[in-house]
Amino acid sequence: MTYHAQAQLEQDYWFQHRSRAAAVQQAEIYKDDQRPDFVALAEAVVRDEGPTAAFPRLNAAGPGIADKADNGDGTIDSSKVTDADLLSLTQANWPTVAGLYYAPDGTPL
Repeated sequence: MTYHAQAQLEQDYWFQHRSRAAAVQQAEIYKDDQRPDFVALAEAVVRDEGPTAAFPRLNAAGPGIADKADNGDGTIDSSKVTDADLLSLTQANWPTVAGLYYAPDGTPL
């Protein structure tokens, strides 16, 4: 994996929007969660607030994701990252993003 490919992926228009779409889809599930920080994050994602931007960044850093998108010639193809990849990454990153922005009781940090 190169950090160049990871950085390109993070800045890729479609990767950003697909990551955000995955986060919004998961927010619809987490809005009814019993963990207040997960609910607060879900509400912020639906409102398209600051925490939403963390998902493309963390998704691009996911295990093997930059390698998958790397064309080997200094370019990337974000379409090589599947929707299943993005769903898995979003679910795995949800607790991390929640912890970055919200206390366990759901109050903003």
